[in-house]
Amino acid sequence: MRSAFTMIELVFVIVILGILASVAIPKMVATRDDAEVAAGLQRLTGMITDIGGYYTSHGVFAEVEKMTHEKLLKNNLTVFDGNLTNKTAYFGNTARTKKCIAVTIDDMNGTLDLTATSDGSSYCDSMIAQAKNLLGKHQFGGSAVYGR
Repeated sequence: MRSAFTMIELVFVIVILGILASVAIPKMVATRDDAEVAAGLQRLTGMITDIGGYYTSHGVFAEVEKMTHEKLLKNNLTVFDGNLTNKTAYFGNTARTKKCIAVTIDDMNGTLDLTATSDGSSYCDSMIAQAKNLLGKHQFGGSAVYGR
């Protein structure tokens, strides 16, 4: 008598592996997406800190490239003409394909305004939901730093 697997045993093993894969793969994908959003939040927090530190030490804003290492999807922040008021760039994923958060600088008031601008992707929706306490105006310098 030969000791080998029958065809039916092999089919059962393949079916069981298929069931396990159908359960495991969505969990793995969700974990990867959560990690990407967590990394995005860390990048966003670093950008705010970098820009705030630059403004506090220099008293003015400059080109985004000089204030932070974070690369933004730019609209009209590409050229610095001495006035960055109401100029906007966009923060998104590391591939720079998603515009999740609008970054608007007001040089006259020393503020950085972060506004949700989701493009409808699941990444942006998750990013905005997790970053809700970072959205809004961030004031650097002036009476906001020293209190009243």
